[in-house]
Amino acid sequence: MANEFKDHIKAFIDSLNENSLEIHYQGFDFSNVSDSRTQLTKLNYDKNKVSVLNLEMIADMFQVYTAVHSAAEQHSSRDFGVEVPHHLSNTKSIGDSLRTFGGYGKPYVLVVSIYDRFQSEELFDKIASIENVTKMTNEQMQQCMKNNFDNIRRYYFGTTSDQEQATCENPIDEIVTKMVASKHF
Repeated sequence: MANEFKDHIKAFIDSLNENSLEIHYQGFDFSNVSDSRTQLTKLNYDKNKVSVLNLEMIADMFQVYTAVHSAAEQHSSRDFGVEVPHHLSNTKSIGDSLRTFGGYGKPYVLVVSIYDRFQSEELFDKIASIENVTKMTNEQMQQCMKNNFDNIRRYYFGTTSDQEQATCENPIDEIVTKMVASKHF
């Protein structure tokens, strides 16, 4: 099984090199908006090019890049906006994936776009024009990820002791590995 996993990782890295995507993202603070779902769906964006994610469940942008590439290469009948949260999740249930990783109704949202740069920026500006919504800086997004890291780790691994956490050299690697492995094994 270890060789099978290594082969899968190599195939994934090769696909990143072959099928380079133009990925754009922006964090938004929706904490002062009562109905973000309605506000976002009014914008009429292509759900095959955009995914709205719960920023509080993202440990690192590499986790998002991995999910975006996996969703894009899978060519599923589901929307890209559904596939990305599903690939972030460690469950096979789409409903559970959307509840945990979907951004609708969440206070801090990460919008990921595979439009070209101009269309992505145009979408981000439209979102920022929603009343009481603000764009987050990279520092604010990093702080949000850092603040919720224990919850993210608990989601992927359950409860871990302080000793187990101390032996972990790179928790982001572990999360991404768990995320990828849960979809393919």
